[in-house]
Amino acid sequence: MTAPPKVVIRRPNPVHFVEETTAVADLYIEARATTLPRVKRVHNKAEIHAWMRDVVFPRRSIRIAQAGDEIVGFAARDGAWLEQLYVRPGWTGRGIGRELLDIVIVEARMVTPVLRLNTFQCNAGARRFYERNGFVAVAFGDGSDNEEREPDIRFERAIR
Repeated sequence: MTAPPKVVIRRPNPVHFVEETTAVADLYIEARATTLPRVKRVHNKAEIHAWMRDVVFPRRSIRIAQAGDEIVGFAARDGAWLEQLYVRPGWTGRGIGRELLDIVIVEARMVTPVLRLNTFQCNAGARRFYERNGFVAVAFGDGSDNEEREPDIRFERAIR
């Protein structure tokens, strides 16, 4: 039995922009469908791919987790906000999310004393992950501030 490939955390490669935005968009779609099957889907696949290509990659600080030739996770930060952190189903529980989060925190320290994020209240796995990693719930929403209209939680963590 061969060992799984080593996971490397890196920034996007501009030479492979199209391939990487496509792979990350597909990972995002797969992870949300698997971990949040009851949350309303408000955007179709083409819209998600366009958003990743036109908004997320060009305007956010992105980190990609790659194992061999496969992208297995990613994180996107905008200033003090961790906007996205997803690990491909089947790759969770291997410390990839923690590695991504650690790198985001180091980078964010240069611009903010507090890292913030929102997650859905129904996302028990994400809630446990963030709480385990020092985040504290500071606000509970009724869903009126997100497209899915799903009750959410704002978490914060001091990082300086």
